[in-house]
Amino acid sequence: MKRSRPLIPALLLVASLTAAVAGAAPDKEQATDGRGVLLPIGQAPAKARDWKNPYEGDPDAVLAGKKLYLQHCAECHGKNARGIRNAVNLRTPQVQNATAGELVWFLRNGNLRHGMPSWSGLSEERRWQIVTYLKSLR
Repeated sequence: MKRSRPLIPALLLVASLTAAVAGAAPDKEQATDGRGVLLPIGQAPAKARDWKNPYEGDPDAVLAGKKLYLQHCAECHGKNARGIRNAVNLRTPQVQNATAGELVWFLRNGNLRHGMPSWSGLSEERRWQIVTYLKSLR
């Protein structure tokens, strides 16, 4: 009795596609720097990396930041900060490993090419409160 082998080419195709996808380079938006921080965030100037969050550890700032986040960020990043559609999941190490200074710089400057608006219209205090909230999501 002769066996039919139509399954073997299909399995080879699936294996090839899986290997190609696994070995594919990440797109630029998801690429990270040497610390594992998303490149658009990690490209903040060195001086911004060193900025200290004046609200770090302040529970009132976390609450204020959450309220601001829900008003300004949740539409794209979701109420739970895990991202909607193409928006980045803000709970991932690629975001959480960024310094508070890098995050506040990124909020101020944005990256329109990747769909992130500048939030320079928010006061610096409010941007720091949002960062305080984001850092509390670790």
